[in-house]
Amino acid sequence: MKKLENYSWKMWHLYTLAAVTIFMIGGIWSFFFLKEASYVVKDRNYTYTGKGQRLTNYLMLDEEDTGLPIIALSFEKVDENWSSYGYAIGRHYLALQDSKLSKIDQNKKDPEEYFKIRYYQLGKEDGEGQTIDVLKLAQDKGYPTINGSMDSIMYSDGKDDYVGVDLADEDYLFINLRTQEVSQKRPKEAIQYGYSGIHQIASSLYYRTPTFYEDEEKTSIDLPWIRYKKEKVSETSDSSTTSATSEKKVKDSELLSLLKKYGFLIVLKEDMTFSDAESIIKNLYADASDFFWSVKPAYTKSGKMEYVHTDEELQQVIDEGKVKKDEE
Repeated sequence: MKKLENYSWKMWHLYTLAAVTIFMIGGIWSFFFLKEASYVVKDRNYTYTGKGQRLTNYLMLDEEDTGLPIIALSFEKVDENWSSYGYAIGRHYLALQDSKLSKIDQNKKDPEEYFKIRYYQLGKEDGEGQTIDVLKLAQDKGYPTINGSMDSIMYSDGKDDYVGVDLADEDYLFINLRTQEVSQKRPKEAIQYGYSGIHQIASSLYYRTPTFYEDEEKTSIDLPWIRYKKEKVSETSDSSTTSATSEKKVKDSELLSLLKKYGFLIVLKEDMTFSDAESIIKNLYADASDFFWSVKPAYTKSGKMEYVHTDEELQQVIDEGKVKKDEE
């Protein structure tokens, strides 16, 4: 210790010590940077679906208040590219795909891959829910990986809900969500919430809502799903600044308030009509009016674009033979 205290430091000693310290820090930083960069590059070779997605809250609405069975839902980590195709709704369950699949070699096992179905009893569960390891089920049947996806509709045998997964080239697994039993035979009934039949070929619903136009712009309706795009509130925003929406003289309806709070509504009615859709919109926006749908020329008797206002008018202009031919 005494020798160190008496040691005569030269300027080149200090330069050398500083250089060694810089090289050490740079080496450590480079190691972790290259490791992270390698992970990011490798991760680009995979496609994620439903990553981190969880059902965080729900509320079953009273059908007497809305005229239709509706459930309000909140999800964790909803991104800008959200799509209802990553979900399936049954009479008893809500399911979503949670997967990581390779983009590179889709014909061999990859330990990094996973494919799970996460599902919840409607109106009874949230949080982590229940899961099924579909990739393991597929590999047990001889498939090295999964080259398809979960169907966006559920199926029923008249009692239980089944979720379908396309493993590859239309080879399906159908999983009973109550028992987790697996079959490759398609259940007899498809559970079709929202429009079905001739109503499916009409375009989206058009309408006017002068008072709630800002809310309408933030709302996407793809029945049975209704989504409200919540804005992120800036911590530095001026509290004195108010939007036109906040200055509305007309109070939000109860349904619109719930949509804003939860983020999502699902209308749990099968084979919906235009009258059902109009009823939902009026429950959201009290001043909604001038409803109409457009029907493409390929499906009309006249061969021209037609505009209809009611289910009865749709029946008059539609060529059901063309619709059936298109479905074949």
